[in-house]
Amino acid sequence: MTIWVDKIHEFFSGDINEDVLTRKNFSHDASMFEMVPDVVVAPKNVSDIEKLVKFVSENKHQYPALSLTVRSAGTCMSGGAVNDSIIIDITKYFNKIGEVTSKQANVQPGVYYRDFEVETLKHGALMPAYPASKDICTVGGMVGNNAGGEKSLEFGKVEKFIKQLKVVFADGNEYIVKPLTRVQLIKKMAQNDFEGRIYKEIFELIEKNYDEIKAAKPGVSKDSTGYHLWDVWDRETGIFD
Repeated sequence: MTIWVDKIHEFFSGDINEDVLTRKNFSHDASMFEMVPDVVVAPKNVSDIEKLVKFVSENKHQYPALSLTVRSAGTCMSGGAVNDSIIIDITKYFNKIGEVTSKQANVQPGVYYRDFEVETLKHGALMPAYPASKDICTVGGMVGNNAGGEKSLEFGKVEKFIKQLKVVFADGNEYIVKPLTRVQLIKKMAQNDFEGRIYKEIFELIEKNYDEIKAAKPGVSKDSTGYHLWDVWDRETGIFD
């Protein structure tokens, strides 16, 4: 047993699995990579995730190999769902679909897209950024990968359909992230806390290298390399996203 796993048992209310079979099952995704994790955990609530993130942040110096990988359906073809430390299985408990309308929906990351689509179609709506793995992937995985597929040339990738996200930052607290106006950004950066510092450092990094970052954007109709700095801050629109 890995020494630090005992400490996780002290605060974690969800499932903690160290057996060989579970670790082997979570050692690969749809890619050719394979890494056997030390432990697989399934958080029951946001508090579990917050405490786990804070634990890793506070103990990284003592256990340098500690790291977290959030995993949904494991359909990633680039090795994004494997890790040799802690795998967070988000599909077991974070699989609820909230309010769905013809314009927007609220959904947890462990919901399979196929189930989500059933609900949106009831309202004559569709999130068209689904990938080829739409029958087996989750919404959380789609968001994490900024997924795209057959309809992306016409409608764009997942990033075009995100209004806001609830995210646990490295300080172990949950925050809402969404597009901000310049006024909202200035107010956010003025906060004397971890969240404010994150916004301030990212903004200053991009603003300092603005022209170089914007020039790096490729002139292609489809880009499948995730999220990009050149899309975070735009001087012309005044939107920080």
